[in-house]
Formats: sequence, C-alpha cells, structure tokens
Amino acid sequence: MVIIFSISINTNTRASTPIPKSNYTVLNFSSDNTTHPVAHAFDNSDSTWWALYNDAGFSLPAFVEIDLGSAYNVSGFVYTPNAANSLHRAIGYEVYFSHDGVNWGTPETIGNFSWTSDNDVSKQEKSFGAVSTRYVKMVYTSSTNTNFGNIHTGDLYFLSDDESTGQKNQTINFSNISDKFTDAPSFNVNAVASSGLDITYSIVSGPATISYNTITLNGTGGLVEVMAEQAGNADYYNAQVSQTFNVTDISNFTPILSTRLTENFPIEMPQLHAYPIYINAKMSGPSYLALNNVNIEIDDTSFNLGSSEGDYTFWWTPSGFGVHTINITASGSNGSSASITRNINVTNTVNSQTVTTMQDVVIEFNGTNSRWFNGSYTLPQHVGSYDKIIAKLKVECPSATGNCDDWDRKGYINIKAPDGNWIELIRYMTPYNVGCNHEIDVTDYASLLQGEFDMQMFIDTWGTGGWQITLDFEYQKGTPEYLYSQVDEIWDGTFPLGNPTNLQPVPTINYKYNNNIVNSHLRLMTTGHGWGQNNSQNAAEFYDAINFIDVDGNEIFEQDIEKRCNPNPDNCYGQQGTWYNSRAGWCPGAIARPDIIDLTDEIGSNPIALEYRFDPNYIDECHPNNPDCVSGVTCPDCDDNFAAIYLVDAQVINFSNTPILDQTLGLDFVDNTINYNIEVFPNPSKGKFKMNVSNLTGGSIVSIHNISGQTIKNYIFENEEHLNTYPFNMEGYPAGVYFISLESNSGTGHFKLIIK
Repeated sequence: MVIIFSISINTNTRASTPIPKSNYTVLNFSSDNTTHPVAHAFDNSDSTWWALYNDAGFSLPAFVEIDLGSAYNVSGFVYTPNAANSLHRAIGYEVYFSHDGVNWGTPETIGNFSWTSDNDVSKQEKSFGAVSTRYVKMVYTSSTNTNFGNIHTGDLYFLSDDESTGQKNQTINFSNISDKFTDAPSFNVNAVASSGLDITYSIVSGPATISYNTITLNGTGGLVEVMAEQAGNADYYNAQVSQTFNVTDISNFTPILSTRLTENFPIEMPQLHAYPIYINAKMSGPSYLALNNVNIEIDDTSFNLGSSEGDYTFWWTPSGFGVHTINITASGSNGSSASITRNINVTNTVNSQTVTTMQDVVIEFNGTNSRWFNGSYTLPQHVGSYDKIIAKLKVECPSATGNCDDWDRKGYINIKAPDGNWIELIRYMTPYNVGCNHEIDVTDYASLLQGEFDMQMFIDTWGTGGWQITLDFEYQKGTPEYLYSQVDEIWDGTFPLGNPTNLQPVPTINYKYNNNIVNSHLRLMTTGHGWGQNNSQNAAEFYDAINFIDVDGNEIFEQDIEKRCNPNPDNCYGQQGTWYNSRAGWCPGAIARPDIIDLTDEIGSNPIALEYRFDPNYIDECHPNNPDCVSGVTCPDCDDNFAAIYLVDAQVINFSNTPILDQTLGLDFVDNTINYNIEVFPNPSKGKFKMNVSNLTGGSIVSIHNISGQTIKNYIFENEEHLNTYPFNMEGYPAGVYFISLESNSGTGHFKLIIK
C-alpha cells in the first residue's frame, strides 16, 4: 500500500540551515515514556526515538514546545521517524510560532508527510516562508498506526534562513479528492487560503483537465496530481498544496467466477443421476457494477441461472456416459465477462481409491506455515459410488529438524463448503513429542469431499518444535444407503464454562428442514480446555461434565464429556507428559471423536429449536463474576481470569435419495478465518501493558504462553471494548519472551510479548 497525502509548499524560501540543537530547551510536551523520552528526538542519535505512549496512555494531537535559545528566521523543519519501526510514523502536522512561549496563535504551516510505502522511514524536510521567532511548537495530528496512533520521532530539528522579508505564512486547506473511476462525471474541487486570498488550480500531471475548479477526466486510468496555489502579496508568502487521486479504468473489472467442478477426476455414478455443479459468481469493482447474467452451457444446451451475485447450484443429469463439455459464463454490466470450461467424463466405472491432499506439510511456529496451513486440492466426484470415506492422518516430527512439539496442542482441519462456510472436518490433539497415525470415518462429509476445494489446518504450536502432516482420503467402493447428503453448520465457537452470570452461553438455533430429507443426525464435537487452581474442579479440561441436547425444550441426548485416555484411543504411545489422564472430550495423541445424535424423528416438526445445555451443576466458584468469591479465602485469586472453555462444533447432517435443495434457511454464516492484527503497548514493558485489536465481533479469549509454550494466563473478554481497555498486569513474572494468543468465534491472532 502506498500512502500519498497533500503536501504544503512555499516557493519563496531560500536555502535553509539547521538551527543548532545544542541551543534547544524543551518547554513542554504532551507525553512520552521513560524508555523513549522526548529528549531522544533531539539527541543527534538515529538509534533512539521519542515515543508518545506511556502507562497512562495518550491521545492525538500530540505536541512538543521548544525554546530555540534565541530568535531565528525559522523557515522549515526536518522530521525523521524511527528507522527500526515504520509502523509508528507521523502523517499530519502543524507548526506554531510564539514570541513568549505561551501564546501560540494560529498555525504557521499545516500539512501531511508523504510516505511512498509502508516501509518508508526517510527523512522528511518541509519549508515555508522565513519568520523571525524564538519559540516553536510541533504538533502531530495523525499517525500511520490507525489503531492506537503512537508516533515515533527519531530526529527533529528546525531550519533558518539568512533573513526574513516580514511577510506572513499562509496555509491552504485543500478538501480531499477521493479516487475516481473513468466514467465519473466532472466534479469540483475546493481549497481555502488562511489569508482569504483567491486560489488558482492546475493539473500537474495525469489524465484530466481543469477549468477554474472543475476537473474533467479524459476516460483513461492513471494518477492525477492537482495543485492549489495562492500567489501571495506584500503581506503573505505564496503557498501551494498538491493533492493526488487515482483514476481506475472501469473496463478493467470483470466477474469473479469459480466452480468446484474439476477435470482431475471423472464423475462416477453406477447409474445416471443428478449431480450438483456448484458455481460462485460476483462482480468485481465499484458497487454500481453488477452481474448481468450467469449462464451454463452443456453439450450446446444453454441454461440461464440468473443475475444475482453469490452461490449457484445447478443439478445436472447427464444425457449419457462419456465426455461432456461444460461452459460457465458470467457477464458484467460494464460489458466484461469471465468463463470457465470443463470437459467432464461421466463414467459408471467405480474403483476404491486413496487420494492424498496435504502431504508432509510442516506446521512450525514462525516457519513457512506458522500455526496455519492453507491449500487447495481436488477429490473424486461421485453419486452412489462409495459407501464409506475414511480420513487417514499421519502425524510426524518435522523431517528437516526432527523436533516434535513437546506439548499436546489442539488442532483442527477445516474444509470450505460450496457456500464459502468453513466446516470442521477433524479435531485433533497432538501427542507429547512423538508422531502417530490416525483414522476417522468422514462419510458424513461426502457432499463436501468432492471436486476442487480449499482446506486449512491449524495447530496451536508455540515454538517448542512442530509437526509434519499428511492427510489421505480412502474412498471405499460400495452402494451408500442414500445418494445425497447435506451439511449444515449449527454451532462453531468458543464458549466459557461455569460463568455465574451466563451458565448457558450456547445460542438456541431454530432449524428448518428442507424438502426431500428422510434421515438426519447431529454431529457434535466438544472439547474442554483451561484448568488450574483458580478453576473449580480443574475445569474444563479435567472436569467430568454431563451436558445435554434438547429439541423444542425436550432432552434427547445426554453427553458424558469425559474421555478415557489410557489406553490411548488411537494407539499413540511413547508420549511424554500426562497423556494418560482422562480429559474433557479429547486425549493427547488422538483425533477427538464426535457424538452422533439421531434427529430423524424430528424432521416432521418443522422448524425445531436445537439447544445445547452445559452441565447445570457446574459453577466456577473462582470466576471473577462470582460475587461470593473472596481471594485467599474461597479461592486463591478471584481476579486471575484463568478461564474454563468449551470448543464446540456441531453440524446437522441430512440424507436423501433425491437432490437436497440449497442451503437450509435461517442459519447464520460462520466465518472463523480472520487473522487478527494484535498490537501491544508498551512492548517491551515491565509487566503492565494494553492490547489493541480491531474488527473483533463478540467475545474472545486471550492466552499468554511462556517461551516453552505453556499457558500461564487466560482471560475472557465480552467484546472488543472490554479487551482494548483492559489493563494487563504481569508484574512479578520472570523477564523474557512470552506469546499472546487471541481466539474468538471469528478467528485467531498472536503476538510476541517482552517482559523486562
């Protein structure tokens, strides 16, 4: 991203020389901190800097007032950011003069620094008409760090001219010009000089013309620079402001078109049946551009699918076995189009087969795949051909280093559904420092494990080794009980356990069955995490809870969460650590197995209310929300916040012998793929710090891990404001490197924390 802003220029200035910083005295400033004080802006060292943030925080605008030591004809200044950290650079600035260091009046100049890239830390020199003064004030009005606005000043000094003409400086306020498209109509620009004198405008460069203050685009794309100028007079120096905006060619935008249909595998069906062709189409560019049409042509027969953006499902019954040519075309309102052609072989020859997706993928903290891996794969396309699909997960120590992670880490493998939703396919808990092999029946996901798709894997590893992953799918030839299936996400999130003010945090879902469904079950995956002296009964990891599934207020399933880990359910032995202890829904070195709850009898009751109730007998007596908790009496520390949580994922799996129509109505789309940008300040610190995270929806859990990856702190936050205003305090913990992780129902993030 290139940051380009207006620049204020005065063209009457002579060559300027630096005013010696040895004469400067800092009179006043808005804020600094003990590690990076304001004096560092004037110490002639590029390796130190003035930082605005301190334990009390700060807010913009920020300022520093300086006594130059005597009167100079001040004609400019030079600002240099922190060369080692480009995140915290100033953008907007104002400069004030004073003859007494108390009364500052109106700005002598205003403007914005022009940064050419996100990594630009170059010296910024700004000039204006020379004015005799002794006292100057630099004001920062905005920062490249949009979240909490800290600004670093590596160096700051002022310039002087040999003489002053006695004229005053004037500033120009030039209203922002937004980026345009080539079909934009003529528009007016507006600038006002502080002197009140008239402004003239000109096009410096780019595909546009200007008449007085009206700009007309010439129909081609490019960068336009516009100059607003006031020529000055006997009382005022002249002034100029340059502003740029980008013009984008509207014809460059085309529809974005994709399909899961692949030529890598035939469509296998013992008899000719309807097969779903999944298509996603949307128009790129400005919002007023639209899709005109989505069309599919098969063997010279054309079908108009509509003009709305989003997902399409076209049920195609082939006319016969053999190769068929399928053309998919999306047309845009600007005359552009996008097309996909697939030559698909339809065959009644079916053989059992094993297909590899992820192969020797290494997930290692700060490696190529640091905690996350994303890939695209293709799998067999079929109807009525396979009665079982087995996922085979091979987990090894990384071949390059041989270092498995020392700890048991939670992980999961997700697959992207045709509607864009991410569905958890496998939840896995790594073993302690060894590799193992695992299998699980994933036939429930047969409708998703077809064609071209995206897959992702997450392992919560923190630098004490890593994992090497291979995932195969074994398709076993056979006649399934039902030709078609469907997966609907019900719950996918992290929920606190035992919060006295919210004992049942999982929302009730009103689920409506589509037509033609004849068999249905709920596939429920729950694993408990978090434990310690401040969680009653070592919940959630080691608490044997009894949870319940209700339909329309009636209990239909009792879930005993405890899983016996010795013997290991996946025969994963040779582990270190406490692998043998039973846990809540999982075991180290094993795939966590779901509970299957039959819902077939509920199909006729449309809609149904699905409710997941946590153990009503469990309350975390040490929870901060427990009003009866007394630190040191009823609990070691009522404010510890070491949270007990359940990771819950559940889908309704439906079956039919006729095509199942579209996604079930009334369900929320669950997107848990956000990678949060976490900021911590100050960092390093002595233990007290704050965090800043943007675009956080709903609650979240923040965990702090030591250098070996052990979790030492857990915090639960209700919303973004709660997190961003919370005063973290780790005073008393050993100095060193720690890691912060954030999990919400929408994504994850991590950050390195340094305690001095």
